[in-house]
Amino acid sequence: MGQGCRIQRMSDNFTTTQSIEAFLHSLQAQNFSGNTIRAYGDDLRQFAVWGASIRVDFDNPKRMSRMDVDGFMLVLSGKKLTGVTRVRKLAAIRKFFGFLETNKVLSTNPATTVIGARREEKEPSILFKEQYKALLYEASEDTRDYAIIMTFLQTGIRLSELSNLKMEDIDFENRLLTVRQGKGKKDRQIPLVDEEVKALRNYLHYRATELILDDDILFLAKNGTSLNVSSVKAIVAKYVKKAGIRKRVSVHTLRHTFGAHKADKNMSLATLQALMGHKKKETTLKYIHLARTNLRKEMVETAL
Repeated sequence: MGQGCRIQRMSDNFTTTQSIEAFLHSLQAQNFSGNTIRAYGDDLRQFAVWGASIRVDFDNPKRMSRMDVDGFMLVLSGKKLTGVTRVRKLAAIRKFFGFLETNKVLSTNPATTVIGARREEKEPSILFKEQYKALLYEASEDTRDYAIIMTFLQTGIRLSELSNLKMEDIDFENRLLTVRQGKGKKDRQIPLVDEEVKALRNYLHYRATELILDDDILFLAKNGTSLNVSSVKAIVAKYVKKAGIRKRVSVHTLRHTFGAHKADKNMSLATLQALMGHKKKETTLKYIHLARTNLRKEMVETAL
């Protein structure tokens, strides 16, 4: 369903707040991911709150102009937000105004010609072999936490994808992990290596002895319910600290580590792209660069 398909009839007296909600409903109908819809909603509500603080008529979407968008972008630059974050917020505003234009609320999209911030070219951080080995060692006493970190390192899945894993997604007979409706709304399958199979089997043996309230969810919290993304982040941060790793490490660092090490082992670009669920091969190409720079640096630092 395209953006031009009207999810509900938009009234002439819709407020900005009501228009935002109608726009978010349209994204849901177009099968956008929950994460994308939440991010757009947060960005647009921030824009609306800012606008209401400077103009009494800002809750009328017909009164919005390019100057409003430029003003909001200027305020964001003063908050020292990254260029990537500001570009994302501008994209949300553009799409929202495009929705209003399509539904005849606005005659033109006032954000079309707004110039976005420059994106920072930051090289993703990865873990060297001795670092991810230390991370696994520190987590080895907890079968669940060890399986979580092992899964990130051996499959390269995203944080949201791990949190959404279900029992049925693990196929031990064929040694496959199925990531359902990952980013881009496309399922993919990832082969499981011996270390990952062993970690998951040990965890499932432990899981069977614990309180279970969400039967179908793979990784559970201690209270037997599904493990949310904040808890997973805290688990990784806990072992990063225990392992004495001083660089900034996030859950996504583990995904970058998977991609860089696979590229270093000469995995084909097409295979790596499929495993990581990238839409564009240019995204996957970055891992070849990471392998050639960061892993070469590791060889120098660990030379005998």
